[in-house]
Amino acid sequence: MVARFPLLILLCLVLAACVGKAPGEGCLSCHSPHYAERGSCVSCHRGNGKSVRKAIAHHRLIPAELAHFTIPGSRRVEEGKRLVERFGCRRCHNLGGKGTRLAADLDRLAGDDPVRLFGAIKRPVLFMPDFHFDDRQTAGLVNAVMAFASAAPRRGDGGLPIVVHFASPRQGEGTIFEKKCGGCHRLLTARYGALGSGDVAPNLSGLFTSFYPTPFKPGEPWTPERLGRWLDNPRTVRPVTPMPPVRLSPAEKKQLTEMLKADPD
Repeated sequence: MVARFPLLILLCLVLAACVGKAPGEGCLSCHSPHYAERGSCVSCHRGNGKSVRKAIAHHRLIPAELAHFTIPGSRRVEEGKRLVERFGCRRCHNLGGKGTRLAADLDRLAGDDPVRLFGAIKRPVLFMPDFHFDDRQTAGLVNAVMAFASAAPRRGDGGLPIVVHFASPRQGEGTIFEKKCGGCHRLLTARYGALGSGDVAPNLSGLFTSFYPTPFKPGEPWTPERLGRWLDNPRTVRPVTPMPPVRLSPAEKKQLTEMLKADPD
């Protein structure tokens, strides 16, 4: 019993040293301070700044590469925003108050885990295109998304989440897209959910939106009329395209056009 007293005394001293410390001070027992004007360590990196035990202090920690969104004017955030525009993230997502609702509303991710978002981009879910981003690009995108989400107005209604049913009860079977396009392309639709099984041609989600990254021609976005011309003979638009003509009746073109709309009438 006597031998336990030194251990108890040591434990009490450690606890006394931790009590009353400001959040983030426990981090400084191992790390040198930086961006001190931004506040405590946890204001940027989260984690548990009151603990000196690594497993507890690092719980849900945001690593440095994914914490640039907390720094105003960060160049890494701007890099990520350029990637958002270049690859057309808003053709499926709402981001910065702009985009569609074909997939998750990214403006609702304030307070979410950037590490989880990094993994979701590196290992895309079914029907999300794999852009083959390297780690720096992915980190830039994460920082951009988190910066947009952090600046988005808070919604008090707690709105309903977007739920995309990838394995729906075969409601898309027999559609014109599945018959004529789905062998090469994939598509998220507002009415039928996810369609198609192909990976050899571009994902057509949000084709008629201003966010689609590859226009019909430079400066000319896709429209139903331009899509019709493309389907009749793609090589009159792009002479070296491997896509063959797709013969559709006017009724079939109309059905396909309705499916490609991000917001159906």
